[in-house]
Amino acid sequence: MKKLSVIFVIFAALFFTSLYANDFSESENALIYRTLDARLKTRLCKNEDEAISQMKAFRDSLEKENVFAKVSDEVSLILINMINLEIYNYMYQKDMNSSELKPFIITQYDKITDFQNKNKSDTLSAWFYLSSGDVMNSSMQFLSQSAAIKIGLQEKSDYDLITEKNPEFSFAKINRGLWYYFAPAIGGGSKKIAKEDFLAAVKYATSDYERFYSRVYLSQLYYDDGMKNDCTILLDECDRILPENSYIPFIRFLNENEYSLLYYTNNREKVEKKLIKER
Repeated sequence: MKKLSVIFVIFAALFFTSLYANDFSESENALIYRTLDARLKTRLCKNEDEAISQMKAFRDSLEKENVFAKVSDEVSLILINMINLEIYNYMYQKDMNSSELKPFIITQYDKITDFQNKNKSDTLSAWFYLSSGDVMNSSMQFLSQSAAIKIGLQEKSDYDLITEKNPEFSFAKINRGLWYYFAPAIGGGSKKIAKEDFLAAVKYATSDYERFYSRVYLSQLYYDDGMKNDCTILLDECDRILPENSYIPFIRFLNENEYSLLYYTNNREKVEKKLIKER
């Protein structure tokens, strides 16, 4: 997951209605969770290029099944949001200064804003706002500060309402937890709320994606709090959820060098320079 931090200097009250986790049919929800599963399995890849190729192959498989033509425009956009975000994350991981990053993610950002402009907010699902929020977070570094602030504040309102209406929606708890963790206190951030959300995400997870990432982020909050044993237990559970994954060994490496994944996310260049120097 890419860093979500942005400087928030104002408060706003931005509301919309009717955000529910189960607006779609059983088959449509199954497609969303199938996509989450594909995203999780990229953690078995040996490198970024392999992960990118794997997500593109998954997208191609959906196209061959004519999935995008069979589902609504909203479901189609949700699926592409998730697929393209995963591709972007690995592009960013490979080279955070690549000139390809901005056009790739801004193209998806524009699709989201165009779709929102053509549809009433109270008809859109929680999945739309959650998947779109992930894309917008990754777009913030390429937007003006005022636009980024507005998006960040809107996300807080969106995530709060989604989790209020769907208190057992693990994916939403993960997203909101990340927002509250990375947002500064002056903008409404709270490590306490983040921890509560990650705990709830672990409790209510229904997919391996949710089980895995809720434990990843909670483990790193435990690490930051000096609860090393609890952190290790959760990382061990992640290894059992996705055996032979490449992500948990990296997190353990960071922890062994006295960095949490959450700290690394916000300070990647600084941490990598120090680790390379020490090695």
